[in-house]
Amino acid sequence: MFILDIKLKQKKEFTDKESLLAMVSHDLKNPVNSGILAVKLLQSAAESPLNKFQKELLNSVLYGFLYMQNLIENVLDRYKFVNDVYTINKNPFDFASLVKITIDEARYIFSEKEQKVKFLNEIKNPMAEFDLLEITRAINNLISNASIYSPSKSEIIIKIFEDKDNVGLSIENAGCSFDFDNPNEIFEKFVSKGTKSKSIASGLGLYITKKIIDAHGGNIFVESQINKFTRFTFKIPRK
Repeated sequence: MFILDIKLKQKKEFTDKESLLAMVSHDLKNPVNSGILAVKLLQSAAESPLNKFQKELLNSVLYGFLYMQNLIENVLDRYKFVNDVYTINKNPFDFASLVKITIDEARYIFSEKEQKVKFLNEIKNPMAEFDLLEITRAINNLISNASIYSPSKSEIIIKIFEDKDNVGLSIENAGCSFDFDNPNEIFEKFVSKGTKSKSIASGLGLYITKKIIDAHGGNIFVESQINKFTRFTFKIPRK
């Protein structure tokens, strides 16, 4: 009975911490989203042209806001997974167009390290049914991860492909700072295997990405060779 009481207490404490974390993250969403909107408005203000230094400064601020936005969404999604309240809303969308738009909106990430993106489209029928926001977040997580662990001025290759029943994406970056025996470990909670990168990582991005792909009935895996490349690939059903 004593051991059971301890376990129940620990479970309650864990649940309370999860709830508090979710509430704080939720409350942070509005100011972060407002900050992103404000920066984008400043960047697009035609009547007040910006000089090079001002553009770089705003890009840096925007990068920080977008990083926080993604981190907050990852924390909230983790809460949903842990508490079994995660759902997806699938609708038909053009997968190729989504990937192109997502790459374009992520250009601020690549510009920070002067990285180039090579986009390969091997899809003839781009239509598939998926949750637009969640698949966008999965792609953003993979893009961010590739940029973080890839050297400056390197090339990142993003390819989309298809078969009869699936559409898919692979993203490959130069170099590899991962060192693990079981590649699937990288998709576990709070695992960040980068040894060379000095950036801060929550260890949630790839965990959330796998959960999103799993929820769509798809699969995701990683391939890598030390000091050569890292490639993440996922496929999701068309329906």
